[in-house]
Amino acid sequence: MVSESETEENLVLRVQRGELAAFERLLELHSSHLRAFVAMKLPVPHLIDEIAHEAFVFAHRHIHDFRAGTDFGKWLRAIAFNLIRKETLRHQRLSRNREKFLEHHLVQQATRGEFAPDLPLVSALEECLSRLPEQQRRLLERKYTLSESSREIASAFGQSEAWVRTTLCRVRTALRQCMENKLNGASGTPEPA
Repeated sequence: MVSESETEENLVLRVQRGELAAFERLLELHSSHLRAFVAMKLPVPHLIDEIAHEAFVFAHRHIHDFRAGTDFGKWLRAIAFNLIRKETLRHQRLSRNREKFLEHHLVQQATRGEFAPDLPLVSALEECLSRLPEQQRRLLERKYTLSESSREIASAFGQSEAWVRTTLCRVRTALRQCMENKLNGASGTPEPA
């Protein structure tokens, strides 16, 4: 049982001994402050609870790395800050990937007749896409046409999220190289990723 007057240091020591009730009390003490911290740094409603939750999970898993008697709230905020930075970098990567894949959407528009597909860029992309193995084309379709997350794609392919991210990176690189070769007059066959 956790008393109202128990110190944070005692709670941490109890958690380090494996007492879950003590961690629940730490969660109660720091939850609103941590959510406010996350909201100030990353004001995206659906991510506030997610990042706060991940910070608490990380803190619980690594509670033995924390030195009792130091500022637990500060430690939680440092964890959350790293998670926010990770999420921001992920978002930036996704944005760059979307920009790099503008050509893919141009091809889709061309196939629907929304503009003339004889543009060199579109023709190069179309040809490079057609040379990719079927699995890689399906991977691109799920990511860029269906806008599925790495987790959803991993589940559909029976692979890990790391596999999805790595394979997408390789396929994009192969397509970019193929298109550059096509536009510069070389053969332009994409290497399988």
